[in-house]
Amino acid sequence: MKIGIIGTGVFSASIANMLAQNTENKIIMWSENKQLVTDYKKTNKLESICKDKVFPSNITLTPNYDTALKDVDVVFLMTSIQFVESACTSIKDKIDKNVLVCIGTKGITMMGEKRKFAYQIAKSILKNPLAVLSGPTFAEDVLSLDPVAFSIACRGKKNKATLLKTFENPNVKVVFTSDYIGVSLASSVKNIYAIGAGILAGLGYKESTLAYYLTAVYKELETILYMYESSLTTLHSLAGFGDLVVTCSSSKSRNYHLGLLLGKKKSKKEMDTFKENNTIEGLSSLEHCLYLFNKKHIKTPIMSAISKIVNEDEHPATLLNTIKEVKLNSIY
Repeated sequence: MKIGIIGTGVFSASIANMLAQNTENKIIMWSENKQLVTDYKKTNKLESICKDKVFPSNITLTPNYDTALKDVDVVFLMTSIQFVESACTSIKDKIDKNVLVCIGTKGITMMGEKRKFAYQIAKSILKNPLAVLSGPTFAEDVLSLDPVAFSIACRGKKNKATLLKTFENPNVKVVFTSDYIGVSLASSVKNIYAIGAGILAGLGYKESTLAYYLTAVYKELETILYMYESSLTTLHSLAGFGDLVVTCSSSKSRNYHLGLLLGKKKSKKEMDTFKENNTIEGLSSLEHCLYLFNKKHIKTPIMSAISKIVNEDEHPATLLNTIKEVKLNSIY
């Protein structure tokens, strides 16, 4: 398979490395950073992204869209959410309309005056078949080639067959769904809830409280997916339950780590330094999600409590008081 990857962040580099373990795959990554491309050609390393990691020879880098996308079988769109619109506009005339575009970008951003998921942005610009990649994975675990699993929203036998061949690897499991919006929603809100999990850890609470919190969050996520007419299967899937658990239970998550600082009531200077040096997806998703959910009259008390702690300097203990009020019975 010839695979084009748009973006050279740590997650896209990890995916490239994983796909390259199948020596039949040829991966070409696009980066706007010409110095990164030049250095990679000499060393097969992305020092500023994955220090000391030597990548397989079937991965190449280019700063040129035409080179990255020539005769590809599948494209992975892996830019940050704020660059999805410009990336889609740049590639739309450079790939055949039958080429599958798999979106690995999470979050919500503004497109014009509307808030949209990466999938919705791509759908409005590209005429290609689309897939959405999600699941309980940290980039460093993927990079280490640990056994992992992904949920992929995708339709069409041909497209699914393409992805199965692309991901062919004994340590990788792929589970398909047709719930594009549900997968997009779950992969965005889990970063918000990870901030909350970190807040509780920062307050000194341990695993039992985390389990209590996650059960309440799971109920809130159920409500959100239900109001978006999403499938209950998505809630129980790798994109729902799986991604929620891994993101909310580890300091590997930048969102969790931010919550940890909030719970410990660290100084504004320390908080600002962390935000400047890290991409915190949950912060931008928090604002956009609350706007969308309020517009649809979806009650999300846990998310609202996280917002008050983050944006209104509410005491972190507010979150614990909130989850005590959540009714844990199912609405399905």
